[in-house]
Amino acid sequence: MRKLRAALTGALLMLAALVPVTPAAAAAPAGTNLQLMSWNMCDSQRTSWNCGSYGTFADKLGVIKYHVDKNYVQAMLLQEICENDLTTLKASLGSGWSKNFAPYFYSNNGVLTNSRCGNDGSSRQDRYGTAIVVHAGLTNPQIIPTTQPWNGQNTVQQCATATYFDNIRLCNLHLSRYGVNPDHPTWDYADDQLAEVKAVVDRYDHVAFGGDLNVVPPDWPGDSSRDWVWPAGLYWDGTTGYRECDQTDAANPLRTGRSTTVWNVKLDHVFSTEPWRWCAVGDTAFSDHDVVVYSMKIA
Repeated sequence: MRKLRAALTGALLMLAALVPVTPAAAAAPAGTNLQLMSWNMCDSQRTSWNCGSYGTFADKLGVIKYHVDKNYVQAMLLQEICENDLTTLKASLGSGWSKNFAPYFYSNNGVLTNSRCGNDGSSRQDRYGTAIVVHAGLTNPQIIPTTQPWNGQNTVQQCATATYFDNIRLCNLHLSRYGVNPDHPTWDYADDQLAEVKAVVDRYDHVAFGGDLNVVPPDWPGDSSRDWVWPAGLYWDGTTGYRECDQTDAANPLRTGRSTTVWNVKLDHVFSTEPWRWCAVGDTAFSDHDVVVYSMKIA
């Protein structure tokens, strides 16, 4: 379905604002693995985002540090994080970590305004969006321009290179939820967005990408209503595509996986070109989404 795109100038401004934050580092030695974590943090203090019952940022920070300490997470794809909280997170992780933030926008007839962490008039007017956080080097952050509603919440897809981990390209995705456009609640943006993302990640020999895609896997039991949004060649089917974290058997892959949300469905997906080692799904009381950790072999 053809849909109106929100102002391209907004996307170009975002792209211009995302500059390299860390110089390139040496490649990882043989035997190096990468544990990549994806988590929709539900960090907003704005009432309309419905995150008030999922703890404080200190609680969420504890979840992240647990996975850094216990699962040896070295890179993160974080959705729904407040910009000031991201600054606190980086400081808490210590030296050697780099971050890149990309904001969400709200579109009113194509006019974009920043999505804010708190309610209007509150002290939390910092921006709300996604972050890529990497240990030992992050370069070349960029936005993937995607089709977004002319009216309604605009999400963002961003990529950056993890230099130490053999320059693997990491892309953090947060697709539009179904019904996001108040003028056209039956329009689905996921098909366009997934196709646009695939066109970008296909360019890289070494890439890992994912996040909150707001759609269940193609073979999710009892729900095939949106299977059509998945482009051919994205979800590993045993012959083509990218292996998703929860596809434990590459030779006989199930395109299902474990639930990652309080709604008992899988909306969070992480894919990679790199050899699969293990996948963890960690539930938490401090978000409506679980943590997903994809361990992959780098060198």
